[in-house]
Parts: sequence; C-alpha cells; structure tokens
Amino acid sequence: MGRGRPRKTDPDMVLEEAMKLFWKQGFSGTSMSDLVAATGMVKPGLYSNFGDKEALYKLALERYIRDFGAAWLEELIHSPKPVSVCFRQFLEAAASMLVDKSNPEGCFLVNCLTEGTVQPAEIVSLSQTFVAKRRTAFALRFERAEQQGDLLPGSDTEALADFFSGQILSLGVLCRAGANITVLHRVIDVAMMALPPIPTAAQG
Repeated sequence: MGRGRPRKTDPDMVLEEAMKLFWKQGFSGTSMSDLVAATGMVKPGLYSNFGDKEALYKLALERYIRDFGAAWLEELIHSPKPVSVCFRQFLEAAASMLVDKSNPEGCFLVNCLTEGTVQPAEIVSLSQTFVAKRRTAFALRFERAEQQGDLLPGSDTEALADFFSGQILSLGVLCRAGANITVLHRVIDVAMMALPPIPTAAQG
C-alpha cells in the first residue's frame, strides 16, 4: 500500500498551513475536508486543537495579523527615522510581502474584508478592528512627526492617516488583480507625494 501524506501533529505548523489555505481560498471557499488535505491533520484532531472552521479561521487571521502587521506597526510608531522614510519602508515591506511567491496572492485582511457578508460577523469585526488599529497608529505617527518638526505645522494628520491606510488596502487589491512589484512601487512613489514637505530652517 502506498504511503499517504504524513499526518501533522505540530499545532503551529498546522495553523500555518490553515492560514495559507484560508488566505488563498477565503472562508466560504474552504471546507474542513480542504483543511484536512492541506494540513495533514485528521478532522478530529483539527476540532480538538482548534475548534470548528470559524474558530480556526479566526486563529489563522490572528496569526496573519501577528506575523504581517503588529510588529511592523510597532516599528513604525517608535522609529526615530523621518516620517517619510518610515512610511515608504512600511509600504515597500507590504508590497514585498504581497508579491512573495511563497505566500498566496494579495492580502489576507483585504481578502477577508472583501468576502464581507458571507463570513461570520466576529471574523469581519476582527479584520475591521485591526484596520482601525493600523489607521490609529498612522495618525499617532503623523502627530509625532508634526510635533517634532518633521511635518509642516498644521498638517492634517487625520487625513494623512486615512490616505495611507487606504494605500495599504489598495496595494493588496492591486496585487490580487495581478500587479507586480514594479507597479506597486510606482503606486508607492505617487502616494509619497501626498506627504507635506519637511520644514526647513528657512521656513522656521
């Protein structure tokens, strides 16, 4: 008898595989049988370790946020670099992750949000909460930049936070639609033009 796919028992590895499958196929497009095939863990093992499909999807999304979001936000908020450098690096890091062939296409968060009403409300809320948290972090970073003289006095930090939060989402959509890294970098170049010029000594 031929050997089948080895069963996986490491919950962390299983969650990694489940995250990538949900990322690629979405909540509604993924069945428990798909998860068994992708992870190598039998269905009773999935239920006992992670709960039902909704619970596993939530854990997978939290894993994605932890790996591809939370640490980047902390670095952005606390970085001593000029605000223009911080945001360019943030956007370029996002673009690189989006086109990484070892990952499914696009952004898991964007894919989750666009699935919308076909998902349980708790899952949609989790996505929306992180997007709002990211937007708040952007606003705080712009406020600090203005206070430190890294943005023109009177800059609309709230509008800037809205704009750059939107740019992150748009990069995910563009990548899902087939845009390559060159296209994403062109979009980033244009987005950076939205930042007010850094004050100079002459202006002060």
